[in-house]
Amino acid sequence: MKRDISVEQDLDLLANMAARLLATPVATITLYDRDDADAVGAADTIAHMAVSCDKSWAASHPDIDVTQLGSPRSAMTQHLGLYASVPMRNGDGRTVGMVACAGDETRDLSDKELAVLKHVTALASAVVHA
Repeated sequence: MKRDISVEQDLDLLANMAARLLATPVATITLYDRDDADAVGAADTIAHMAVSCDKSWAASHPDIDVTQLGSPRSAMTQHLGLYASVPMRNGDGRTVGMVACAGDETRDLSDKELAVLKHVTALASAVVHA
């Protein structure tokens, strides 16, 4: 991904918005370094990661690595009560990133919250592909 400060700032704002709308201490937007992450099951490297993480939550959870939330397989090893993610896809349908939220509270996202996560993913995709 070409480094574009305005894109990175917009993704940071979207991650913050997602965390607030979903009432979760953590929300991330991860962009993979290559477009064919589906072909190997996971991305090789991360090109950019926007993170919204409550500082007090992070301080009380030093064992949680929020950089792992961009990969559902890695996120599941984090022992979080809530983890939800929506893949970001390119025009060919390949996964190019992930929008995720996480927290302690054991719960599933409501239909409304899942719709919010999907909308944030669509916005993030539009920002990246604009």
